[in-house]
Amino acid sequence: MSKRKQNLAAAFSFCIGVIGESHVNAGGGVNLQDLTNGDPFFYTSDQNIAPGDKMEKVLGVGRPNKTHSGIPHLPVYSGYMNTNSTYRFVNVTEQVFTMIGEGKHGLWRAQEAGFVREYLKKGQKGLAAGSDLMAAQNQKTINEKYAAKLPDESWDGYKYPDQNLAADGTLNYVDLPITHPKYQGKYTNHAPIDLPTWYCTMSENDYPYAQQAMSFAFVQEGANKIGPLGKRAGLDVKENYSKVLRLNQFSDANAWVNVGQEGKDQLHAKWEAINANKTKAEFYVVERNFFNRPYLFVMTIFDNEDNQDFRYLRPDGPYYESIKTRINPAEVKTEVTAQPRFWLNDGSLSKAVGLPIYGVHHPDRASYGAGGACPLKGGDWGRYPNVSGGSGWPTQYEEVTPLCDAVLVDIKFTTNLDGRDWNDPNKYLANAGKGTQTITYKMQAGKYGEFTDPYNKKRGAVNGDSTNVPATINLTFPTVSKAVDYVQLPKLHGMAGPVPTEASTCRPVISQASFDKGVLTK
Repeated sequence: MSKRKQNLAAAFSFCIGVIGESHVNAGGGVNLQDLTNGDPFFYTSDQNIAPGDKMEKVLGVGRPNKTHSGIPHLPVYSGYMNTNSTYRFVNVTEQVFTMIGEGKHGLWRAQEAGFVREYLKKGQKGLAAGSDLMAAQNQKTINEKYAAKLPDESWDGYKYPDQNLAADGTLNYVDLPITHPKYQGKYTNHAPIDLPTWYCTMSENDYPYAQQAMSFAFVQEGANKIGPLGKRAGLDVKENYSKVLRLNQFSDANAWVNVGQEGKDQLHAKWEAINANKTKAEFYVVERNFFNRPYLFVMTIFDNEDNQDFRYLRPDGPYYESIKTRINPAEVKTEVTAQPRFWLNDGSLSKAVGLPIYGVHHPDRASYGAGGACPLKGGDWGRYPNVSGGSGWPTQYEEVTPLCDAVLVDIKFTTNLDGRDWNDPNKYLANAGKGTQTITYKMQAGKYGEFTDPYNKKRGAVNGDSTNVPATINLTFPTVSKAVDYVQLPKLHGMAGPVPTEASTCRPVISQASFDKGVLTK
């Protein structure tokens, strides 16, 4: 192996995997990438209504696709993902998404700087170094030769921070503020991006074992709905965050902050539950490219209503220049709070204490060349575990440091994919399948409810509920609400890229064979 490939292998050896499709386990018969075996309605696979069957009038001929009340059956998906041999399970049932994994998963802080990094497409000649990215004469080149995502180029589409120039001296990447003409004004009135995310990796690259469930969830009506905190963290900038699903924690799940042990040093940790009524929070699972491959990340955004600890906007650069004309600079917080405070359930306001380690669930990353220390600065992950590496993406502030594992979150989330809560009194009413407020019920007529028990006959008891029931009854509902339905998921192609093994950890997942073939060679 060449010295260059050895260096790359060392840089990424913390995430060794295998390339292959892994469709069945050692015993055969189980498709680990699609547990429904291509049929998300598997639960009716043993049912078939023949012509002339008594159920034909209710459900039709063949495999039933609706209930007796006419409400459509809904697809069921199951999947899983892992980092560091720690698994999270995702399920979709009755348009309810759940994601359940481990408790007290460590998060890092990172904040978007209001721009998109776009990489030069393979075989294209880019802009000269020092070019004015806002100049009209450069827009055609930017529009046609650079892109935030290069799916056909796999790992090679990413360029390290030190590879900003191509061999011919042109720009390998350009950093465009979200107000750049390329984005056609869709972010012109965007709220200032002044809040960090607290995030961690949930999946392998391409999340092959959760692809069916997550891809279905991401196209439903309830997906890509981003709250006010999420917008202030930039989660609605599609060039950076391609897919977003807002989540709610289960009733016994929490986010936790390390407040330290009183009177002791930083290495004496103690996590307390965050008071969600006073420190506001929004939770998401997002898809974002990392080294030009899609991964899933869990992200939380916090903000206090009574102070500005979490807020920050760098008073420099094209993004700041693009928005300061429509905001009052005096109202913008332009200094980072190194240790933001969180409200606790006991009523106290406590500073977050970060740790110098990679995370509390990573006691021996050094044994497999993964570094193991907290990067201690924001910005591009780059060549981590080299100490020059940052804690996230190139679109993020270096000065917003990660505060590794200052915040933990319980991976126990749910959301309604149709965007409608079950506490809606009109949701799931039985007339939804018919679409009319009044429904005619047909039944066998006769007098129902006459007592026949000897005890009641002997004492002459009469059932006050006994009545003659006619062959048809019209029942009128309070309203007509649409049936819970779903958006059809386009057919997915099987993931044929890297699939992780137990040796894999966070990212990126790539095999030694791929290094030998020069997959990441620049």
